[in-house]
Amino acid sequence: MKYKIILILMTAFLLTQLTIPFQPAFAVETSPATDEAKELVQKGLTIFEIDKEVSRLNEQDAKIVVQIQQNEQDIAKQNSNVESTRKHAGKVMRAYYTGDRDSIWMLIFSVSSFADALRMFEYLQMIITNDHRALSTFTDSFNNLKSLKTELETSRAELQQTKDKFLLQRERLVKLQEELDKQLAVSAQAQVIESQIKSLNEQWKQEGVPLFREYLNSLSTAFRELPQYVTNESKFMDLSSIKNPVITISDTDFNTYIHTKNDLLKNLNFKFADGNIIAKGKKENIEVTLEGKFLLKENPDMNEVRFVVEKLEFNGFTLPDTTIEDFTKEFQLGFIPKKIVNYLDVVSVETKNGVAVVKLKLSL
Repeated sequence: MKYKIILILMTAFLLTQLTIPFQPAFAVETSPATDEAKELVQKGLTIFEIDKEVSRLNEQDAKIVVQIQQNEQDIAKQNSNVESTRKHAGKVMRAYYTGDRDSIWMLIFSVSSFADALRMFEYLQMIITNDHRALSTFTDSFNNLKSLKTELETSRAELQQTKDKFLLQRERLVKLQEELDKQLAVSAQAQVIESQIKSLNEQWKQEGVPLFREYLNSLSTAFRELPQYVTNESKFMDLSSIKNPVITISDTDFNTYIHTKNDLLKNLNFKFADGNIIAKGKKENIEVTLEGKFLLKENPDMNEVRFVVEKLEFNGFTLPDTTIEDFTKEFQLGFIPKKIVNYLDVVSVETKNGVAVVKLKLSL
């Protein structure tokens, strides 16, 4: 009887196991979805990008050192040129101050014929021309020396800035790497996370970077041509004040505009919020997010509305500030109304409640 009860219990246990959904043993290892795992993968991408910046700064450092060496060599040569021309120019100046040139001019009164006078005049003109050339050569060589010294000082200042940035980013990189190593050392999913980090970094390098460059290049053109679009459409222009026209464009109309520029931008949509702009796009298995705002950049001749990128995301992972800075150097997103209508300059810009408002002024 006892054995029958045990047999019944074992059978019931087996039936219970059959009703439980099947979970592969490697499911947790291949797809860690915890916040901790994502944080580690995010840190891996940040390290990857900062490491690129450190390498770039190191290369820039080496180039500037070579440039400084060349500048120093050029200055040494130019010093020799200045010294040579200085001697010649000094002789000319002494001749004028001591009256030597006056005695030459007096010779013109001793000529006995018009033909002699012409020859004497040509001779005097040649002397004056040579004197001017000597003084001009000295001035040019001296100015070239000043220019080379200025370039050298600029290069040295740039080198110091590069070194400071290099040390800052390297310190940041080392700290992040130490943090990641410590966290992986105590994680049960370390190997899986390392694999995901490597996979994400490779995808970013092979697919993400080229796609972001495509988006930013296309947007650069779209922004640059925006004033022509809005000034051709009367619905965007408020001319109730002739001296201070106002352009108002909704994010819906802006998206309609950029979608006409090329096929890639058809998958990108902007949303204008209070002092903030978010753009989201998708191409195949890649999702991109750009976040930033419009700022007025004042220039002496004409002002510019600049879209300043403050945040970039790639498939839900945030890219570091070094990546944003790198893209910003390569692509400028903005527009200058005065380049399209030369008597209209921009004085302010803001986004709110789904619209962008650009205030202009008439400048004749």
